Amino acid sequence: MLAESLSQLLDVSLDVIDQRSLGGGCISEVSVVTIRCDDVTSWQKSFEHGPTEPPTRLVIKRNAADMVSNFRCEFRGLQALAEAGVIRVPQGLAVDVVGDQAFLAMEFIPVDPSGSSPERFSDFGRQLAQLHRATAGKQFGWPEDNYLGSAKQPNGACDSWAEFFATRRIGFQIKWATDQGLADARLKSDCERIVARMDDLLAGRSDESSLLHGDLWSGNYLFDDEGQPVLIDPAVYRGCREAEWGMIKWFGNCPGEFEQAYQDEWPMADGWRRRVAIYMLYHQLNHLNLFGSSYASACRRTAAEVLR
Repeated sequence: MLAESLSQLLDVSLDVIDQRSLGGGCISEVSVVTIRCDDVTSWQKSFEHGPTEPPTRLVIKRNAADMVSNFRCEFRGLQALAEAGVIRVPQGLAVDVVGDQAFLAMEFIPVDPSGSSPERFSDFGRQLAQLHRATAGKQFGWPEDNYLGSAKQPNGACDSWAEFFATRRIGFQIKWATDQGLADARLKSDCERIVARMDDLLAGRSDESSLLHGDLWSGNYLFDDEGQPVLIDPAVYRGCREAEWGMIKWFGNCPGEFEQAYQDEWPMADGWRRRVAIYMLYHQLNHLNLFGSSYASACRRTAAEVLR
C-alpha cells in the first residue's frame, strides 16, 4: 500500500523494502523508508533538478489530507533556505494528497551518531549568521501565510518591523488565546501594552530583515554524518534576525560557543538580549494556544519582563 502511494506521489514505480519510524515527529507520522527504484530514466524525468540516481532512503511525512497546506509551506520553506546556499537542508522531492492522506517526501540525511560538540556548534552559529547576512534586505513578512507547528502564522507585509511583530505575531496570538479562554486579564493587559509600545520596545535594532528559519528549537536542527549543521521543519519568513533567537534562547539548547561564533561573524546591535524576550513571548503564546494552560505562567513571566 505504501509503495503504491509513494509511486503515485513521486510519479515513478518503486518498491518499499523497509520502513521505520523517525523520532521527533510531534504532529505528523515521520518515517525513513528504504526504497528500490530500477527505472532511473523515469526518476530523472520526474526530478530534473533532484538527485540523478534514485536514492535508497527517503524521509516521508504523512498526515490527514487537510495537512497538505502545512506540508506545502514546509516544502517551499526548505526551498527558500536551500536557495540561500549557506546551511544544508533536506531537499524536498514531492508533496501532495494521495488517497485520503497528505504526503511530503524529502531527502534522507544521515546523522552523525557521535552527536554535537562545541566545535560543531561554533560552525552552526557561524553559518546561521552567514545565512542571515546573505539574505539581508528590507522586506518583512512572506508571500503566504504559513505555519508555526500546526498553528497558522500570518505573514502579510507591514510598513515596519514593529508593526509586523505587533499585529502579525503578539497581537494575533493574544487574540487567539483570549478567544480560547487561555489568557487571563493580566496576560491580556500586558500583551496589549506590549503591542501599543512595540516601537519603543524594539528600538535600537538594526534595520535589516533576513530570511529566518522561524522555529529554531533543538528538534529542528541536526548534524549530518560529516558534522555539518542541517535545518529541518522551517516556519520561514523575512524579519529581524534577532527574532530567530526567541526560540533559540527558550528551547534551542545551544551552548555558549554557538552564540559567540554568531556574534563573531555578524554582531547584533546593543540591547538585543533585552529585545529577545519579546520574540520568546511569541513562541510561548503559540505554545499556550496549541498545548494549553501549562504555558500560561511562562507567558505571564515573559510579558512582565518585557514591560519592566
